[in-house]
Amino acid sequence: MVMPSKSKIFEYWMNWLAKKGIDWGEPCCWACGRFWEDKYDIKKPHSTREEIIKNWDNVPLQRCHIIAKQFDGTDEPSNLFLMCRDCHDKAPNTRSVEAFLIWTEKQNWYENFRDEVMKEMKNFGLEDRVDELNEIIANKEIKGKIIGNLGIHMNQNGKGAQITISTYISALYEYLKEQDKSKVSQEGNNLA
Repeated sequence: MVMPSKSKIFEYWMNWLAKKGIDWGEPCCWACGRFWEDKYDIKKPHSTREEIIKNWDNVPLQRCHIIAKQFDGTDEPSNLFLMCRDCHDKAPNTRSVEAFLIWTEKQNWYENFRDEVMKEMKNFGLEDRVDELNEIIANKEIKGKIIGNLGIHMNQNGKGAQITISTYISALYEYLKEQDKSKVSQEGNNLA
């Protein structure tokens, strides 16, 4: 059997997704909820059902088997789930639909992202400076300087580039290091 399109998978799961609260016109990962701002959103308020269904083919979600092929899982829409790459990589290989769906319910993109940011802040010894970093990020002028020091990391699978969390936190680290040096220098001048 040929793997069905994402729109066919979406069409099969439409009612389940509606009960879960997923807006059909604002595509996201069915596990963690990751979305892409409004890049793939249906922009027309009176879109047809067909337009909404077809739009799901454009979203960078992967088709994930609920029951893995190694356990005789099929390529039927009822056994496929649309997830972001990260969730697909972490999803359980199981014989149980129930276990798979329980796992998806516990995923949360915002929490995962926050945890990753905090891990990188800890790597740079910045975990106690969260409030200070939030103030820096809120300052447009300072934020512009920091963004100017960010490097683009090429994706290893050759499909694009990104600014990694570690890159952003390292730029914040360098900014804070310079600010700390400046404070020490000013304090030394004030004592003289």
